Amino acid sequence: MTTNTISRAAIHDGDRQLRRTCVRFGDEFREIRLRVGVSQAAVARAVGVARSVICRLEQGDPDVSPRIRARAAAVLGADFRIAIYAEAAPMIHDAAHAGIVEAVLAMRHPSWGVTLESPVPGPGRRSSDIRLDRGLDTILIEVESRVRALEAIIRECAEKRVAVAASMGPERRVHVVLVLPPTRHHKGLVAAHPRIVATAFPAGHDALSRALADSSARWPGDGMLWVAPARRRSSGEDHRAVDVDHGSARSSSRSARSRPSGTTGRRGTKLSDPYSSGKPRAPQVGTPPGTHDTRSKPAARSSEAATLAR
Repeated sequence: MTTNTISRAAIHDGDRQLRRTCVRFGDEFREIRLRVGVSQAAVARAVGVARSVICRLEQGDPDVSPRIRARAAAVLGADFRIAIYAEAAPMIHDAAHAGIVEAVLAMRHPSWGVTLESPVPGPGRRSSDIRLDRGLDTILIEVESRVRALEAIIRECAEKRVAVAASMGPERRVHVVLVLPPTRHHKGLVAAHPRIVATAFPAGHDALSRALADSSARWPGDGMLWVAPARRRSSGEDHRAVDVDHGSARSSSRSARSRPSGTTGRRGTKLSDPYSSGKPRAPQVGTPPGTHDTRSKPAARSSEAATLAR
């Protein structure tokens, strides 16, 4: 998706979630207020706002500030909390995530059908980073640039596999693959939990790599794949290329200064003779054709006079 598309989707989904949250908050606030047995006016006086503000709060107006909501909840003896839940795939990823996805796609055989950000059936807006389909096999690939909670990742992979398998026929084989960059953090995390990793992802890196690249290999099952982000040309390399060009230009300039006069320069301009006025010079008497007289101009004229005298 383009940046503008992502921006529009984020604004639309974010505003919709805010409206739903505010409506739910208003309904719950009203139920607690009625159970306590206080009026809107009493709550408003305690908080220091007009009664219309509490009325708007209960109607789900998102423009009522969080500070007013927290104070009104405290008046009723309720807790005001702001929470966030990861229920959908992010709209943007870090550069390392995109590089790993690119590297995984480069490893696969063309016989695998690919779907990026494949939706996962069920509640929420979940998706798999890469979905591969070939024959009766469906592979759900989850790419994580940095794992902080291994148990949460294992649980998420298992839930996605169950949801996708339930939406397909019983003959389909659905597997999950966790892709990690081979960083020191991830190596240490796997080394600290060898039995958990072996149980959740029994297939090794070599077996998964062969199955990805081979058109006839049987898929070995759930597993973990170590993939480094695809390398891109860095700005440092660009600078080095520029420096090389500048060096060749300097060497060309030096070689141009060392050429004899009358030869062609770097840009095709003819280099002038320091003794010439710009007009073509006549051949000098006593100088063999095709040779260059390296003597100074007065010495050359004295030679010409001596030759004529003889």
